[in-house]
Amino acid sequence: MAQFDVYPHPVEEWRDQSPYVVDIQSDLVRGVRNRLTIPLTHVWVESPTERLAPVVQIEGKALFLDTLGLLAFSSADLRGAVSNLRSDAPRLWSALDYALHGY
Repeated sequence: MAQFDVYPHPVEEWRDQSPYVVDIQSDLVRGVRNRLTIPLTHVWVESPTERLAPVVQIEGKALFLDTLGLLAFSSADLRGAVSNLRSDAPRLWSALDYALHGY
């Protein structure tokens, strides 16, 4: 598991709206059972501003980072990474900073 890896959403019933989650937990945090994630949600769902919810492309789908939907999942529930968003890290951190600090 690596920070910014993208996985199919562990809750199958939620995949129609949010097919993936992105692992945002630092690679330095080890020895814990859970990983902190953010859902990646279809753009046809009403989304907040781009600053709070940047749009990314995963497997040809435009999805927004549902920053306010932070979720923790067991590492065992996150299987089969389909992508990695490390190249989008500045936009993801900016969205988290905005959500948590207002800037």
